[in-house]
Amino acid sequence: WRQAAIYQIYPRSFKDSNGDGIGDLKGITSQVPYLKSLSLDAVRLSPFYPSALADGGYDVDDYRNVDPKLGTLEDFDEMLAALHEAGIRVFVDIVPNHSSNRHQWFLDALNSEPGSAERARYIFRDGKGKDGELPPSDWPSHFAPSAWSHESKMGGKHNQWYLHYFAPEQPDWNWDNQEVIDNFLKTIKFWSDLGVEDRKSVV
Repeated sequence: WRQAAIYQIYPRSFKDSNGDGIGDLKGITSQVPYLKSLSLDAVRLSPFYPSALADGGYDVDDYRNVDPKLGTLEDFDEMLAALHEAGIRVFVDIVPNHSSNRHQWFLDALNSEPGSAERARYIFRDGKGKDGELPPSDWPSHFAPSAWSHESKMGGKHNQWYLHYFAPEQPDWNWDNQEVIDNFLKTIKFWSDLGVEDRKSVV
């Protein structure tokens, strides 16, 4: 892999196959001859999952699906087969730091009580101040002054804050939670079973 030529594709802008103004998976498939002509070893796909695009698709609603605007899982299979036939390996960006605020687990967390198993998948904390009106710490976000947002911002009905090192629409996963770890292992296996490359394939 140290000498490999890897071409990163942002699917939403690479090639529009149906004229709707958005790049899609069929568009990538149509350009496999061009990609092959570049003598590539692999392509790396930026996120193509369902997303509200608060951060260009890195706010992921569903890690095991394709945004309907970009195609279907069947389109993904077709693209993957075409790239493999051309001798090009495929890697996907999983985005393990955070989900989107529309992910079902975050919605479950907002609808659950403080201290619940649902909230433990993310990082919720009580605030400082007399009534918890201040963030739990002074940690900054990459995208905002504070890495904390009050849950009421996302429709939560309790008085806690949640951590997001990027946009408020990207709540951070709690990687001390075994359920989060197990769920990501399932996600990795899902894409690996479809034929996406893993680390062993390039060692």
